[in-house]
Parts: sequence; structure tokens; C-alpha cells
Amino acid sequence: MMIKKGLYVLLSGWMLVSCGTKQTGTSSLDALRAKKDSLLKEAAKINKEIEAVDMQIAQLDTSSKRVTLVTVMPVSREKFQHFVEVQGSVEMKQNAQIFPEVPGEIKEIAVNEGDLVNKGDVIMRIDDQVLRSNIEEVQTALSLAKDMYEKQKSLWEKKIGSEVQYLQAKNQKETLEKKLATLQTQLDKYNVRAPFAGVVDQIFPKEGESANPAMPVARIINMNQAYIKTDVSEDYITVIKKGTYAKIYFPSLQKTVETTVKYAGNYINPQNRTFQITLELPNQNNEIKPNMLADIAIKDYESDSAIVIPSHLIQEDRHGNAFVYVLDQNKAKKINIETGKSYKNKVEILKGLNGNEILIDKGARSLQDGDEVKVVNE
Repeated sequence: MMIKKGLYVLLSGWMLVSCGTKQTGTSSLDALRAKKDSLLKEAAKINKEIEAVDMQIAQLDTSSKRVTLVTVMPVSREKFQHFVEVQGSVEMKQNAQIFPEVPGEIKEIAVNEGDLVNKGDVIMRIDDQVLRSNIEEVQTALSLAKDMYEKQKSLWEKKIGSEVQYLQAKNQKETLEKKLATLQTQLDKYNVRAPFAGVVDQIFPKEGESANPAMPVARIINMNQAYIKTDVSEDYITVIKKGTYAKIYFPSLQKTVETTVKYAGNYINPQNRTFQITLELPNQNNEIKPNMLADIAIKDYESDSAIVIPSHLIQEDRHGNAFVYVLDQNKAKKINIETGKSYKNKVEILKGLNGNEILIDKGARSLQDGDEVKVVNE
């Protein structure tokens, strides 16, 4: 009984201790949380006060002002050219398909593709056997007619025979002579000849095939006489004339050729408001081919001493006025400018710069007039 009572007392004490400990721990945690909340409120208040002080320091301490890192480039005068850019394709003054004058079977092709020929050289021969047979018949008849004519002439001079017989013999001889001359002229038409000197670029038929005056048998090109015709806007009709300098770039050759305008047309096409110009092309090595595409740049303006700057340096204000930043005693100075023509990412400056300034390049887009800058080397 005493043991049970002792156990009861011990158990009761243990329960009281346990309950007391739990209450004490909960009370301490709540207090810590409350203290933390109080400190956070105080910290937020202090941070706001610090920000206010920082702003006051920034306003009063000039050493803390922002300095922008920039790169610079000098302004100078140089030769400036502006070009009108158009496209065109190569043509040849002598580029012809060759047609036979008579029909017939092709008996011989006398040249190969790529061969150089002179004017009058035979390219191919067409079967002329029928015509030659006709010529032989006429020659035989003419031989007899000449004998008859000589006999009648001799008799007529001796006052023997009639005048009619003499005239008939004479007429027969002359008729056959004309016919023979005509046939011999026609005989040469069975030889297809080169109309000018050049290179045989194409041969269309094969030996044994039929030639037809309506179908071409070959193409001949004179590669030494190349040119380009292209259309230019009428806006340039007063500045692009005979002798105007031009550059022609051939993308397929990756080559640029310098030339001049040979002829500037007078007619303005009402459909697209353009006029036509012709450009000569030197082609000593025969690199330039017919119908080759070309990018053409025709000079329409030039200044020997112009202030030229990269186009990416030019900015515009909200009113559309162009300006740049120049370096002025470690500060950015805004200069309003007047621009002229631009070409290939370069712009001519007409007013605002005198050519001795130092332009701010990288970093200029984030500047304002008067900002301090620091020049760095790239």
C-alpha cells in the first residue's frame, strides 16, 4: 500500500514537472518571436533612414557622381563619294545565232564548240549534190551554146546566114551564163559561214541531221565587246552622263571592274520613270560572260575634303534633330549637326563639326549632355 502510494506520489510529481517544463518552453519561443518582429520593424525603419542619408550624401558629395566609360575616335576630313546602286546583266555586241540560208542534210561540221573563228570561216556544209548536178548540166549546155554562138557570129560577119539565127545564139549563150552565175552563187549558200570573228559557243545539230532556215545551227560570240545596259531613276538624269565613273561588281567572279558610262539615254520610260544607260566592259581575259549578273555603283556625288563619320554615332532627339557627343574636358558635349549624303555606313557632315573634334563612340547612347566620362582603350 505504501509502495503504491509512493508510486502515485512519484508519478504525480513527474507529471507536474513535465507540464511545467512545457509551459516554460512555449512561453520562451513566443517571446523570441515577438522580439524578432520588433527588431525587424526597427531594421526596416533604420534602412529607410540610411537610404535617405545616402541620397543626401549623393547630392552633397561631388566625388560620388556617375562616370561613364566610353571609347572615342577623332574627326577628320577625307574624300567622300556617293554612288547610285542598280543591277544589270552583261550583253555582247556580237552575239548571234547562225541560221542556214538553204535546207538540206548536214554533211560536215567544220568546227568544234570553243573554237575561235574569223569572219567568213566555214562552220558547216550542207549537202549540195543536187545543185552541183544542175551546175554541170548548165555548164555543158553553155559550152554548146558558146560554140553555136561563135559559129553564128562568124557566119554573120561573113554575111552568111540570118541575123535572127545570130541573135538567138547570142541570147542562148548569155542566158546560160547568167543561170550558171546564179547557180554558183547559190552553191556558196550551202556553206554556213561565221558572220564575224568570235568563239563558237554552241553547235545545235549533228552531222546527218537536216538543216532548216528557220532553225539555228550555231551560236557565235565575240567576247571582246561586252557591255551592260541598265535603268536608272530619272532623279539622276542631270548628274549621270557620258563619262561618269562607275564600279561593276560580279558576284559570281567576286571581281570589281572600273568603267565609265558610254551613253546616257534621253527617253524616260513613263511606266517606271527611268532612263537607260550603257556601260562599257573591258574583257581581255574573257572572264565576263553573256547574261552574267552584276551590281553596279554609279558615282553621282564627290567631295575632296568632307567631314565624314560613321552613321552609328548619329542620334536623334525627340524633335528629329541629329546630334553627336564629343569629348570636352572629360565631359560629354552634345553637338547638333546637319547631315548630307550617306553611303556604306558613312555620313557626310555639312554643319556642326569642324573636323578637329573627338567623337564619343561606345557608351554614347547612355549619355546626357554634360555627363562625366572616362576614356578607356579597347
